[in-house]
Amino acid sequence: MQPKPVNSPYASVGRRLVDLGFSAVPVMPDSKIPGDYAQRRWHARRGWQAYGDRLPTEFEIKVWDSWPDAGVCLVLDHVVKVVDIDTDDPKLRDALAAILPDSPVKKYGSKGFSAFYRGSADITARSFSLGNERIVDLLAYGKQTVIPPTVHPDTRRPYAWVDDGLDQFEPGDLPELPDDIADKIAEALAPFGFVPPVVSDPVLGDADTAWREVNDVALQRLDAWVGDLGLPRLTKSRGKGGYRAVAGYRPSGSGKPMHERNLHLSIHPDGIVDFGDDDRRLTPIDLVMLCLPCNFHDAFKWLRDRLGLTLPEIDTSRLIANGLAKRSAPPVEPMRMPPAEQQDSAAVPVAAPKEVRAPAGTVNPFDHRSQGGLMGLVSRWIFESAWRPVPEFASIGAIGVCSALFGRRYSTPTGLGLNLYLIGIAGSGFGKDQPLKASQALLADAGMQHLIGPGDISSDSALEHVVRQRPCFLMPMDEIGVFLQATNGRNSGGYERRIRKVFLDLYTKGDGMWTGKQKVPVQGRRAVNDNAAEPVYNPCISILGMSTPTEFYAGISDQNLSDGMVGRMTVIAAKNRPRPREDRVPLVPPPSLVQEVKRVAQKYPVTTGNLSSNNWRISTSRPQIFAVPWQDDTVRRRWMEIEEWQLSAIDEDHTKDGIIGRAAEQTLKLATLRACSRQPEAPAVSLDDIEWGWAIVSASLWNIDSGVKEFMVDSDFDRLCKLIMQHLEMAGGEISRAVLLRKKGMKKEPRLVEAAFQHLAEADEIYPVPKGRGTVRIKSAEAA
Repeated sequence: MQPKPVNSPYASVGRRLVDLGFSAVPVMPDSKIPGDYAQRRWHARRGWQAYGDRLPTEFEIKVWDSWPDAGVCLVLDHVVKVVDIDTDDPKLRDALAAILPDSPVKKYGSKGFSAFYRGSADITARSFSLGNERIVDLLAYGKQTVIPPTVHPDTRRPYAWVDDGLDQFEPGDLPELPDDIADKIAEALAPFGFVPPVVSDPVLGDADTAWREVNDVALQRLDAWVGDLGLPRLTKSRGKGGYRAVAGYRPSGSGKPMHERNLHLSIHPDGIVDFGDDDRRLTPIDLVMLCLPCNFHDAFKWLRDRLGLTLPEIDTSRLIANGLAKRSAPPVEPMRMPPAEQQDSAAVPVAAPKEVRAPAGTVNPFDHRSQGGLMGLVSRWIFESAWRPVPEFASIGAIGVCSALFGRRYSTPTGLGLNLYLIGIAGSGFGKDQPLKASQALLADAGMQHLIGPGDISSDSALEHVVRQRPCFLMPMDEIGVFLQATNGRNSGGYERRIRKVFLDLYTKGDGMWTGKQKVPVQGRRAVNDNAAEPVYNPCISILGMSTPTEFYAGISDQNLSDGMVGRMTVIAAKNRPRPREDRVPLVPPPSLVQEVKRVAQKYPVTTGNLSSNNWRISTSRPQIFAVPWQDDTVRRRWMEIEEWQLSAIDEDHTKDGIIGRAAEQTLKLATLRACSRQPEAPAVSLDDIEWGWAIVSASLWNIDSGVKEFMVDSDFDRLCKLIMQHLEMAGGEISRAVLLRKKGMKKEPRLVEAAFQHLAEADEIYPVPKGRGTVRIKSAEAA
């Protein structure tokens, strides 16, 4: 069927731009990121850079024309260049106008403007900042820029052309930039405090102290010094010029060799964080002291020399005057700067948080046929034995069983443990207890009760005690939302609060040692020797938790969105209410399935003839772990694409690190479990395993993003307002006041309810509600 065109920014100009020779692709609404539209929702597009080497096809354009609200961006090839001037300062604009040729094609955004050119392939992308403020972006091959009439995500108004639009020109008609344009921009900005990455010029700053200034400048000029630290596996991140590396200055908690360690050290213009050391934050000087190693004074001097900084005070006005006097002769047709007052300056003061629109998975991961192996058999049995069958919950139940069965025996190709924190979210009547009961029954009938962990924990010491007794198990936790509220609430005790830290720590120690908390053992008043602090090797503690969305997100705090707790969770929500079967069947695992669990448990690929393979049940002994290999290098590269998306998304919005910071890691854990399930005697992670694992992680990221927005609240009043809107939506947008007040959760103090009605009415969410009897109605967008 021919896709039906819609009136979107892309549909209005996309085809015309492609016909002229520009690579125009769709952008997600309320975003600056190229997107895909599938299953009636938008996702970030993977591999959009490929359009820098080819134009979109006729078929692609027809499909994109039908996508609702699609914006449009230009993917830059080896010819088209863009200079983005992100300042309204008249002196800076004059300095840039003197060295840039004029262009007939300029666009307005929220601040400054962008000018379009052509140039040779020798011109590469580069950014220019003064202090913490980005002033100029030179965009070239491998970059993209959003163009009119796309709506700007911050101002909520369309981008606009200053004069002529890009659709009036072909690439060859644009004015040409000289090959040394980057050098010319750097020279023009030098009098204002810009320091090129490799030139040792003075840098101005307004920091309180000399070392504060060095730290601030170092974060803006990472290329000038990070490469000289000798950090292992240093990798340049895409986006805003950050790096990832192994924290080679400290030992590995897992004892892995350097080439197998994870890239836990993040070096970014927004800050430096060692995610493998309890998210430890470092300054550039701190990092230099650790890497060289040296004292503070020597680190300060080393960094200052690399940056080319000088300490004496500089007369700013004299510098600017000298720079203006030295300015080279203007080009024949200098840049005509558009007046700042014509620009759209009505930006939203505080931009709304951006959604985590992860690239969509390409398979249905909750179909037991896509899982295969033991996992598929367990998933099918949980689904078919349920009175209210939910494929999502049957799937995470099977994954939980496999994580316990294969834990401390197998690892991912990168050495990660196979522990997962699986959370099922649904309302009442979804049969959330089925996967909990089924997983316990199956493991018990197979004689593996030691793999069943506690369903609740009273303190961090209790959790540590269990882990030291059994280093590998699955915790079936009903109403995990209530448990999270107890460990995160304002009135939680110290023991409950420390449980969260233990879970945070255990998740990352699956590939190493966990030492727990050292206590002073006593008998009466006398201290005695104690072995409680002996390390636990490769703990594999997985969670299978179930909750309603209201209870779950009531247990999630803003801190959890940044400390990595939510990022460690795989959250699967069931939306379609299941129809109950006519008859209930006893929850008894079939003997054939029990035998298959036992058979698979014996297929561990032992490589030696000693008893070390039995160490997986002894917490203080290092188990023999089989590192599941990649099937081929294509699989590894596909997984690295996912990791690259994760890092790029974090570079764009650092506030999302606590949510998506472990997306690639979770994908690989799930993929490895599927590989072990299908061929336990000789597993290898395949491309299908990666795509299946990513489909689950992608669904989880979407569920977390929408759940936080819909259910997470900061106060009881906020919770009440959201509850009123949920009841109204379930009732079709209208409900009598009396019926609403009888709904679950609505029995509140009358004054609080009246205040909520008034607040929602003032926010144009509902029509004003009369006191006494009456009807509560949602106010439509048109009426608002």
